[in-house]
Amino acid sequence: MHDEKDFPMDADIDDGEIEIEFIDQETGVIPAAVQPPETEATDEALVTEETSEREGPDDLKSELEHVREMYLRKLAEFDNFRKRVDRERGEDRRAGAEEFVKDLLPVLDNFERALEHAGDDSGAFQKGVEMIAKQLWDTLARRGVAEINPADETFDPEVHEAVQRVEDSGLPAGTVAFVMLKGYTMGERLIRPALVGVAFDPPADDTDEGGGP
Repeated sequence: MHDEKDFPMDADIDDGEIEIEFIDQETGVIPAAVQPPETEATDEALVTEETSEREGPDDLKSELEHVREMYLRKLAEFDNFRKRVDRERGEDRRAGAEEFVKDLLPVLDNFERALEHAGDDSGAFQKGVEMIAKQLWDTLARRGVAEINPADETFDPEVHEAVQRVEDSGLPAGTVAFVMLKGYTMGERLIRPALVGVAFDPPADDTDEGGGP
């Protein structure tokens, strides 16, 4: 038998039923092991289950319709953005072309003035044309245009286009022998390659030096 000092307990007798409570002798608190379990987690699970049961086909359909409306709205916004960018690019191109034409109009005016004196043999016409050519080149240079005139230079397929092979030119093979049309660049972009003739070594004569048989 256990000593009553080790296991103190209070006993209530009511109508033949005995209720026993174990009490810690030092603190007087009922141990947690015999306390009733908490029901908070169980209540949360019931609430979640009830909420899921309330979400029926109508709720899912409403959510799907909301997502579809958002998608169509974003699609429309992107299409408007694309159209606005295309419109702005077109306006920029037109503005650039207009500025370039404005720069060339003084050159055209001087050409017309020079043609008025085309029959003058004093040399004024030639001098006027030379001045117009310089004015035109100055205008193009301001736009970043530069010429490619590769006479006597090594052929470069990146900026030159060979239109003829030249034999016995006195130049090393692969050298530009003449320029048919100058090329042009604008900034780092090639506008037109230079059309050139390229020197090459003729094939060796295979005929025997001793002549025929």
